[in-house]
Amino acid sequence: MAARTLAAVLSQVVEARAEYDTRLLAQQLGTNYRSLMYWLRGDRPIPADLLPRICVLLKNFEPLDVLESQAGRVAFKIPDPRQTSEKEFLVISNLMKDVGAALESIANTLADGVVDEHELNNTIPKLEAVIRECASVKYLLETLYKNRKRKTTR
Repeated sequence: MAARTLAAVLSQVVEARAEYDTRLLAQQLGTNYRSLMYWLRGDRPIPADLLPRICVLLKNFEPLDVLESQAGRVAFKIPDPRQTSEKEFLVISNLMKDVGAALESIANTLADGVVDEHELNNTIPKLEAVIRECASVKYLLETLYKNRKRKTTR
């Protein structure tokens, strides 16, 4: 599986948002169009402080995922810290069931002891999604506990 470069992924994300004007994106980032195009082509490295803003503007965090992957890490979105309702707990419960199904799928991929490129390309994103979702739920549970502990100590 070929490693994806930051520039290639960033360029794909921008192209996928065809309705998003590249000149407007450059303006919103406080840079010029030419610099943005150098970054998208991979001719120059993108300043690190601009990458999160690009991801937020385009509503796509794949470029940050690439950097996390290169560092041997997996990032996840921090859940909203507001009080969680029963409905949200039900969603979390269903998510955990889905995680179990995803893990079973991964186990089936590994069952024969041989992983081909097709299986790898299908399994890795599932595994990364499971890791992100589990980390997100862990953060949510810790936040709920801390909030409850604060309320009981007052």
